[in-house]
Amino acid sequence: MRPLAINVCVRLEDGSYWATVNEFPGVFATGDDLEELRASLEEGISLVLAGPDEDPVPIQLAPFKAAPLESQQATATSAQLVYA
Repeated sequence: MRPLAINVCVRLEDGSYWATVNEFPGVFATGDDLEELRASLEEGISLVLAGPDEDPVPIQLAPFKAAPLESQQATATSAQLVYA
């Protein structure tokens, strides 16, 4: 399957990162660093892609590509999502 470009909004608050994904409303993730955040996002998206009573779909997010927003506390990022 071809990679899917997604848009992630990442915020840094009180030393921890949290993020939402525009293409997957309801997916919310946190992490102490960007790698932990990315792993948490992969888990959340995987659960959304799985149907009811199905096993999570294995996915992989590419490293984030950051683009600062007007607010100094928010950064829009994009990544590629690959799943089978």
